[in-house]
Amino acid sequence: METIEAVHNDLSVYQELGAKTNSPTFKKWFNAGLLNEVDEGFVSEIQKYWENHYGKTIDPSLHLAFMNYTGKRDSRVIPGKIMREEILPVLNDYNMSIFYGDKNLYDISIDSPSSAETILKNINGTYFDTYNDSIDIENASKILLKNNTDLIIKPSQTNNGHGIRKLNVKDENIYLDGNIVSIYHLEDIYKENFMVQKAIKQHTNLAAPHPSSVNTLRMVTFRWKDEIKYLFTFARFGKDNDIKDNANAGGIRLGVKDTGEFFDVAVSDDGQTHTHHPTTGYCFADLEPIPNFDEFKQIAKDCHKNILHLNFISWDIVVNFDGKPIFLEANFAGLLSYYQLAAQKPVFGDLTDEILQYVSNELKTKKPILMQKDRRRREQKKQKIQRQELKQIQKQNVDLKKQNQELKSALKKRNNELMAKNDELEDTKDKYNYIVHSKSWRFTQPFRFLLKSIKK
Repeated sequence: METIEAVHNDLSVYQELGAKTNSPTFKKWFNAGLLNEVDEGFVSEIQKYWENHYGKTIDPSLHLAFMNYTGKRDSRVIPGKIMREEILPVLNDYNMSIFYGDKNLYDISIDSPSSAETILKNINGTYFDTYNDSIDIENASKILLKNNTDLIIKPSQTNNGHGIRKLNVKDENIYLDGNIVSIYHLEDIYKENFMVQKAIKQHTNLAAPHPSSVNTLRMVTFRWKDEIKYLFTFARFGKDNDIKDNANAGGIRLGVKDTGEFFDVAVSDDGQTHTHHPTTGYCFADLEPIPNFDEFKQIAKDCHKNILHLNFISWDIVVNFDGKPIFLEANFAGLLSYYQLAAQKPVFGDLTDEILQYVSNELKTKKPILMQKDRRRREQKKQKIQRQELKQIQKQNVDLKKQNQELKSALKKRNNELMAKNDELEDTKDKYNYIVHSKSWRFTQPFRFLLKSIKK
């Protein structure tokens, strides 16, 4: 198909094709060059596909970025906003995500055969050991001090790497960022609902691009028609020597093929593409395939079995030093636009047609339940609109009061003028009555009569 190259900073081409050029994601991709080539014929195919399978046209920005990044034209790519606000809320019961998403309950709700070892939990201010027996703070401190190794502390009810920090235990002291701390200091920082795990020693192959972070595989599974299916995987690498691999904080996403081999080009959150790691200079083409990748797919599917209310889940899996998979974390949403870019495939692949039809039919009779943070975001947006409307009403009220005051002043002025006219009229009447009742008026009456007669 014939493509055109958009003139830099000329957004009219995209706007005419239905792209929302004010969105932050569009701006990132545009600035990164992921939207340089535009195929208008392909966009027509995209809109036709979506009208046929979902009943509406869409913003084609992701499809164009996908085309520029992978060289593939695939109408089945799903825009992130539709995925997050329409499709996932139909597939997942987000009223249950708080329970399933609590990392302190993973051993109960997921019970993975191989997972990061948790040595201490804090749930609503109460400490629990690895066997879920409640303990006091003194015993909690002893547990930390007897683990003479590197530890990871993190909140148990947040996502995207928020609050993850490394602890070092040495010579019966706990170190955080090189400073000696106690469990009371940790309580001051994390308050409650946090956990401490033994640091994982990752495989040298996955560590090589960025050794400072635990680099994970994000693996996506999907329950559909009584079967848990593996969809795709991409690797997440930290950068700038941060211990987190969090791609949302600027980290790197690199797709993994179904064979366990890595793609050669990665993408970061700003839309930039990388053949080499931006911090270390490591060449991604030098990565070895993941050994026994089918075993990784299976552990992701096994982890999904006990989560009954959520059908679409992405898993953070670590490649252990011995090449075995270790479950780390479950996620129930994510930046699905970047998922598809990194994995270089539509999120549902060959299932896309029937998924779109299913969701479209469900939305005709059901209102989707959004994720908690999206509900909060919508509520905040609603409240913002209400505040703006209230502010406008208050301004209108001030304007109306001003107009009312002006009308009152004008009315008062008119009344004063009317009263002055009435006074003038009364004065004239008094003068007239005085004249007609005067002696001179009576004496001159014959002359007035004579004057009238002459005029006739």
